[in-house]
Amino acid sequence: MQKNDRTHFILSPGRLRRRDNNLYFDRYNEDETLVQAKILPINAIDEIYVLARVEIDSYTLAFLADNNILLHFFSPYQSFRGNFYPNTPNSVNKSGFVLLQQVRAFDDPKQRLYIAKAFTEGQIRNGVYNCIRRGVEMEEKPHLEALESARSIGEVMAVEGAFKKEYYQRWNTIVKNQRSFKFTIRTKRPPADKINAMISYVNTRIYNVVLSEIYKTELDPRIGFLHEPNYRALSLHLDVAEIFKPVIGDNLIFTLLNREQITSRSFQVNAGRIRFTNDAIKTIETAMIGKLTEQITIGKQRLTWRQIIRREVNHLKRCICEYDEYRPFYQGKPK
Repeated sequence: MQKNDRTHFILSPGRLRRRDNNLYFDRYNEDETLVQAKILPINAIDEIYVLARVEIDSYTLAFLADNNILLHFFSPYQSFRGNFYPNTPNSVNKSGFVLLQQVRAFDDPKQRLYIAKAFTEGQIRNGVYNCIRRGVEMEEKPHLEALESARSIGEVMAVEGAFKKEYYQRWNTIVKNQRSFKFTIRTKRPPADKINAMISYVNTRIYNVVLSEIYKTELDPRIGFLHEPNYRALSLHLDVAEIFKPVIGDNLIFTLLNREQITSRSFQVNAGRIRFTNDAIKTIETAMIGKLTEQITIGKQRLTWRQIIRREVNHLKRCICEYDEYRPFYQGKPK
């Protein structure tokens, strides 16, 4: 798939390899014979999404790490399976002071709750804005009042869950094709129907975009505030993504479905699992890249959505390191 936004997608089986200080992709056909060898300029890539069966050796992984390139791996059913996250002397995220401050903020119940509430406030306000701008009634006040009253991370998560339940029900008014994309209940791993498959795939893309932008700052993606850190997963990108899933991801889904760029024919079912066709993935990614490179005006600046996400992460960093006020990004008019 064509590279753009310094992001490259691999949708065909093949082999990723290093040669002469550059990166090559050997595309295979179904009987694993070589069809084409293509150079991927190492200086023009920040991250690679692997959505097909691809061979890669340790020397190539080391080369990618030296060049600070992230890899995102997906299963045959397009479920996210993990990242290759460089950790070399060239890596950006190397501030001991920022790491210590981030750990202190996590260990301080008051500051952790403050930050977790901010992520959830951003999600609620941006989700309600999506409804209102489409003429669908939804009030943010009850949810924000419940959030204000929350005294623990568990209570914040409960507020978030109640908001999402009501918000997703509003989708049945926003999405026109109710025959194929009626929302009933949120299901994951695996998604039970087409609308859940769409939500899961697009949310995963938002998570990985946010992770890539966190990686360009000094914050450590292992330490989240709303989502619990654990031994298996990064979590800060899940937190920050709560603000941007309604803004970028949900709006993208509404547009693709209501313009019938994604229809019921964009899906395949294999062994009871739902997946997109390759053409549908190209349609989604073209729209996603277009959205991420779109510029909007904030104050006196023209910023892409990627730059806005990075700006948000840097605001969070100032809150953690300099105890600044942190107000989450809101796509409507400031209140």
